[in-house]
Amino acid sequence: MTRRRGLFLGVSVMVMMVLLTAAMFGQVTEKDNLYRYLSTFTEVFSLVRSSYVEEVPSDQLVDGAFSGVTDAIDEYSYYVPPSKIGAFKGMSAGTADTLGMVVTKRFGYGYVIAPVKGSPAEKAGVEAGDFIEKINDSSTAPMAVWQISAALQDPKKPVVNLIVLRGGMSKRENFEIKRSPYHFPPLSSEKYGSVAYVKIPYFDSGSAARFGEFLQKTKSAGVKKLIVDVRGNSGGSPEEAIKAADELLSRGTITSLSGRRVDAQKWQADAGVAYEGEVHVLVDSSTAGPAEIFASAILGNQRGKLVGVATYGKAGVQKLVNLTTGGALYITVGHYTTPELKPIKEQGVRPDVIVDLSGRSVPGAESGAESDKEDVILKKALSLFGEKLPLSEDKAAA
Repeated sequence: MTRRRGLFLGVSVMVMMVLLTAAMFGQVTEKDNLYRYLSTFTEVFSLVRSSYVEEVPSDQLVDGAFSGVTDAIDEYSYYVPPSKIGAFKGMSAGTADTLGMVVTKRFGYGYVIAPVKGSPAEKAGVEAGDFIEKINDSSTAPMAVWQISAALQDPKKPVVNLIVLRGGMSKRENFEIKRSPYHFPPLSSEKYGSVAYVKIPYFDSGSAARFGEFLQKTKSAGVKKLIVDVRGNSGGSPEEAIKAADELLSRGTITSLSGRRVDAQKWQADAGVAYEGEVHVLVDSSTAGPAEIFASAILGNQRGKLVGVATYGKAGVQKLVNLTTGGALYITVGHYTTPELKPIKEQGVRPDVIVDLSGRSVPGAESGAESDKEDVILKKALSLFGEKLPLSEDKAAA
């Protein structure tokens, strides 16, 4: 009997005894009858071991069952078996020269939430919404999300080959990406007539202070209309996003943190603001994490309009729990919320000005249509301010 199987059977017996004892005293209702679920699992486990066409190791079945539990929760939680913990810890330490992609797993494949602006991945042509079919000829289908990240970070591979699916998984693209150090890009700004435009590509350390400085200059210049672009902003520090939102808010709740196993917190705006003019915030499906906190704070406090499409829905707190078996569980323990105290998850933050992108070509598709070159979300935001996107403007949506 393997250690894993022995542990499984031992835990099963203990849980059964507790539940049966509780049942004798009427403490277990039919609705919450965990014994029934455990009994079903034991039956399925035994049938697979005895009747499947070929023998399957018990460890593999148990690891698969544990992974299935986390798969049923959300795409950010996962189980790491003891046999893989060494590789996982090596990955979690990180490297200084990753490719620059915020990834998860969707529909059985690695999924790019967004490439970091200026990173090797972005320069190679990887786009938000890409599905990663293979990494160096290895399929991502059997990989957990942490294994996908590990494969992308592997310092032993100076060049990474990706096969990417686009256009509803109907088109394959091959990318050869040379690993190299990169820095998070700075804020960038433009002027469109009477409107100031600033893009925050990532909420790294110091980005809120830089944003505040930009707002002060914009205010000093007498500009009354502002567009803040957080499309493609899918990572970084929640604290930086909270500080950035506070630069525009004089009152109200910015966000809160809630969960059964986290210390509840709430962030309120202070009285000072760096800019009092009108604000539009641009968002899209690759706006995730801290950027969603920022966007929802502006929307929820009626400070400005959100323009674009719904954000990704990834503003949570994860925790690594080491297990007695030697494995680990990486699980979501908290959610950041909107000012209305609703968790930012699943469907993300929905703009109050929705831009229809259905007429545009899918990412990576061949098209020479002029309409596909226009940044229609920016164009819409400018029109709300009475300005137009210059005809020569070919600013790609992040």
